[in-house]
Amino acid sequence: MEAKSKELYQKILTLNLDGQTASYYDEDYKATIPYVEAAEFSLAQSSTFSAKPDPAPLRAFIEKHPTSRFVEDAYSYLGYYYGQMAPKEDAAKFFEDYTAKFPENKNAVRSYIQRIIKDKDPLDKGIALAEKLKEDLSSYPLNPSDRQDLAELYALKAEPAKAEEAYGKDFLDSYLSNSYYALTGYANFWVDQEKNLESAEAAADLALKIQPDDWYSYAQVAGIYNKVNKTDKALAIFGPEFAKKFNGDQAALSNYAMFWTNAGTNLDSALAAARRSVELTPDFYNNFVLGQVLFKLKKYDEALQAAEKAVELLKPIAAKNPNYPTQRFENLVKQIKEAISKK
Repeated sequence: MEAKSKELYQKILTLNLDGQTASYYDEDYKATIPYVEAAEFSLAQSSTFSAKPDPAPLRAFIEKHPTSRFVEDAYSYLGYYYGQMAPKEDAAKFFEDYTAKFPENKNAVRSYIQRIIKDKDPLDKGIALAEKLKEDLSSYPLNPSDRQDLAELYALKAEPAKAEEAYGKDFLDSYLSNSYYALTGYANFWVDQEKNLESAEAAADLALKIQPDDWYSYAQVAGIYNKVNKTDKALAIFGPEFAKKFNGDQAALSNYAMFWTNAGTNLDSALAAARRSVELTPDFYNNFVLGQVLFKLKKYDEALQAAEKAVELLKPIAAKNPNYPTQRFENLVKQIKEAISKK
């Protein structure tokens, strides 16, 4: 097939066109490209990846068609040859030209860095390039390959502390955190779209494995399970055992209590968690959550007591900040009183 392909491309180049040219519109490049130019590029490209790689045809193509839409790809293909096979001096000259011509092409910089690591020289040049990639905000989220290259350069330069700074535990923690938010974001998006639910659930499973010690992770993932009607899975990770594990964390307990109050199930455990959160921190919000759970359980007298306590504790804060939203706290008191009057 490769031989037949070359034969047909060669045929295009030997056609007697009588000075005429023909072009086609390339969807990938969003450009109109002459057939002759495309044939020349394809033949030159194949020579670079042949059994005996030869960069000359692609270099000749670049010189003949300096404004072609294929030029950047031509440099990219040459990057493989100069990165792996060319003599060190030729490689350095090529990559200096490549990165100068396409300064925004991060793959050009990465290829140059890889060649420097291969040669173990010039390390300072490699470090400068790798540090620039690290500082470039457009590279966010963190690219692990870039960080590994930077760490390897520092290791080659016998600077282990710098290698640790670039690619140590802090990098891993940050990368895992980004992965967690990407997975939960993906899961929530597709659950809300009511599509790709299996992959959304799998993403939620993986997210929890990444951050198993953060109570907020359990709440987020349980919320995803509830959305896909997997209450049993939600209870397995964010049920009574969770409340025991985080028995000393009032924020975790109040969040847990409100979560299950809104879900309308697991209410006895939610009530115990709400009482414990008030015991740990008897502020207006925890009393408000306790009032919500008790109201849901129709324990109106206790609910009113907790809700009124929340409003009372909120008054000094509202006095200092008149714009503080107090309505939902006052509304809870009103709702409980209405339920009592109907009873």
